[in-house]
Amino acid sequence: MGTVPFLLNQLRPLEKRGAALTKAAASIALSQGQPQTVVDVLHGRAFRFYAEGLRQYLAIRTGSTERADHYLSKLRAFVTTSNSDDLIKAPGVRARLYRAARGYLHNQSRPQGPPSADALEALPWRALPSAHLSASPLNALRFELNPEDSELLELHHARELSVQELAFVYGQAPDEIEQRLDDAMAQAQIILDEHGVRDAERFGRVIVEAFALEPAPRSHDGEREGIEPLPNGAIVGGRYAIEARVGLGAFGDVYRAKDTEVPGHVVALKLLHQAAHSKTAKQSSLRELRLIASVFHPSIVQFKDHGWFDERLWFVMPWYDGETLESRLQREPLSRAEALKIFQPLARALAAMHAAGVRHQDVKPENIFLARIPGFGEDDVTPVLLDLGVAATEAEMVVAGTPTYFAPEVAAQFASVDRKPPVTHKADVFALALALRNALEPETQEDVAAGAVDTFIEHRAKETPSAPKRRALRYLKPSFDRWLSWDAELRPSADDLAGELSVLSLPEERKARIKTILRWTIPMALALLGAAGAAVTVFYQQAETQREVAQQAQLAATGLMRDLADTREIAEQLELRYEQSRLTRTELAQRLARTDGQVASLRTQLREEERKLMRTREKLAENRQEKAAVEQQLSETERDLSATERSLENSNLRLSSAEQKLASAEEHGRRLERRLEREGERMIELQGEIAAMQARLDAEASKTEELQNAVARAVAARSKAELELEFAQEELEALKNRSVVPRQTEPESESTKGQPAPDS
Repeated sequence: MGTVPFLLNQLRPLEKRGAALTKAAASIALSQGQPQTVVDVLHGRAFRFYAEGLRQYLAIRTGSTERADHYLSKLRAFVTTSNSDDLIKAPGVRARLYRAARGYLHNQSRPQGPPSADALEALPWRALPSAHLSASPLNALRFELNPEDSELLELHHARELSVQELAFVYGQAPDEIEQRLDDAMAQAQIILDEHGVRDAERFGRVIVEAFALEPAPRSHDGEREGIEPLPNGAIVGGRYAIEARVGLGAFGDVYRAKDTEVPGHVVALKLLHQAAHSKTAKQSSLRELRLIASVFHPSIVQFKDHGWFDERLWFVMPWYDGETLESRLQREPLSRAEALKIFQPLARALAAMHAAGVRHQDVKPENIFLARIPGFGEDDVTPVLLDLGVAATEAEMVVAGTPTYFAPEVAAQFASVDRKPPVTHKADVFALALALRNALEPETQEDVAAGAVDTFIEHRAKETPSAPKRRALRYLKPSFDRWLSWDAELRPSADDLAGELSVLSLPEERKARIKTILRWTIPMALALLGAAGAAVTVFYQQAETQREVAQQAQLAATGLMRDLADTREIAEQLELRYEQSRLTRTELAQRLARTDGQVASLRTQLREEERKLMRTREKLAENRQEKAAVEQQLSETERDLSATERSLENSNLRLSSAEQKLASAEEHGRRLERRLEREGERMIELQGEIAAMQARLDAEASKTEELQNAVARAVAARSKAELELEFAQEELEALKNRSVVPRQTEPESESTKGQPAPDS
């Protein structure tokens, strides 16, 4: 372990570029122990860290993703055969990889020329959800810069190479590279100014996005790393027979396996890529595995068995039918109702893990499985958290180039920031909230543009993703601002998050309350009105009954008066008969006594009837008072009902107005969409015309260049001819001079011919 700090000092990159990889490698080396060192980690995993950036660089420089994959396979072989110490020697792994890549492009017996405009346009450029109003500034940088400036800016900004690294790649002095960078940046600024991008702080980000392609699919990660899958029928752990590889990941492969000890039992077996060579590393992995296995929750995957296969950890999980959330989002975003059903159980599962002291470390849609369990309904899914940090720590994800769900405090551990807050369970809450945000609005999620992992980590350490922007989701902004807060202390716990996620159903709850109020208010008002009417009817019926009783009592009293009158007539008749028949005094007394008894009885009955009549009159008065009270209550109820009806009518008017506005807005949106489609078609036509004009310009430029070359050749031929003419003239002059000398001497010799010499 003592070699790690020394090597870390050796590997600390210049200009703080590449710091994330070095820190992550040191973290992995420290966690795995001897004989694993930072050198081993960088040698074994550096290619994976830089692979995406290298692939995009090669694709842009060749105009073909197929050629890029071909060169990438050569680079992989180069890393495999390179010595670790030589590979990490200053200026570092990245510089040596890009120097080798550039060598394949420029130093071959058949050097790769610049790609055509059509080839560049056909590349899978990264889509821009909302960073710019249009892609025109990016296309201008891609197609208008000359190839040398374009390549230099791409390597510096998008591939994050420092000046020293560029000097090594180009084989030039750093001062010369800086001058070239300044000149290239000046050309880029002119182009960006023409397209309305004048904010100097945005230049670097715009250049990164200009040279960003869509990431390569992850379906071949295993092959890219040279990891051979287990053959079908292979036995792992003495009991699990491999049936097929069903999943490829950056850290491990998932196999469907048959448990040979339990007939008909199928399991999911995950085998990690990286071997754990030391006893310390194995004990650490097993300790974490046992700790996670002690946590139980329906949305936490349960580990059934584990072991080692060629020094690589494997563990067995239940076999689920279904798909990952990442696969589900490839079709369409989640609705709020679906998101609530999926993420609320996941938040409670995280709460159970945190209560046991376990942090997941790798919450993302790829590790959320939507399981369809028999007996729970065909349309219902059970969300299950996979991996749980056994397969990948944050350091492993940095090396793999997939830190997109890092919380700011996690990113700060690998960034060049001064403040490095402690990492707590709130990092899982951030990752789950970010996964929810991307599930609701996947088209605006952040990614690692151009494979620039260092730039992404530096950005995430300082800023957090924004809340969803769709109009239907804007009311969630306060919640997401809290859930995705840069300060972990302001985020809720996982348990609190589970409760707060009910905000996803808030609009439906409001609509349901309004419908419930309307559904109950109208029938209640009608029922009150009916009850009031029924009460009035009952009181009227009771009053009529009392009237009939009073009339009967009056009839009875009248009958008694008649009976009394009849009795008096009888008495008179008896007296008359007495006089007539001369009855005895005794008989008359007896008859009078009987008559008096009858009269007394009739008087008693009359008084009783009079008392009944009084009670009836009193009750009738009470009924009249109750009737007046009921009529007053009925009047108040009618007023309340009238007010309710007016309020309901106003609500209906407002609802109708809102529906009309919504319909108008939707129609306006459809008109805008149609207009945008027409503008897009027109833009495509214009781009086609521009491309045609550019092609013609290129043809004219080629012709011009040919003419210029012909003129240059003619001028050179003329200069050569003039030079030859001049030489010829000089030779002719020399010949003339030589021919003049003999003609001057010949006469003298003839005149002296035959004469004696002076001495003779």
